[in-house]
Amino acid sequence: MFDSSLANLTLFAQADGGSNPIMAILIMVGPILIIFWFLIIRPQQREDDRRKKMVNALKKNDRVYTVGGIIGVVHSVDLEKKEVVLKVDDSNNTKVRFLLSAVSAVLSESSSEEEKK
Repeated sequence: MFDSSLANLTLFAQADGGSNPIMAILIMVGPILIIFWFLIIRPQQREDDRRKKMVNALKKNDRVYTVGGIIGVVHSVDLEKKEVVLKVDDSNNTKVRFLLSAVSAVLSESSSEEEKK
């Protein structure tokens, strides 16, 4: 009739001097929630903050690559529309419009200097 884990939990609570079974559950689940917070939720929040700062700091002539693997130079940024226009080919002056969420990373200045060499 009873789930064996619930019966074990009840026995654990009774062996503790008849304390409340809810306290026993909190004592067992609490550390799991804390570990979950530090391993999953907190790193994701930091990554989201880093991305927001990167997107808000985009400016003209930054070299970026997108989640689709396209590398280009920022031609213009519209934060209200959440769009960025990238110049992907200098010889044809080809420009492509992307959502800001498609920008994966800003390439460092040293990598753009290495590509010129």
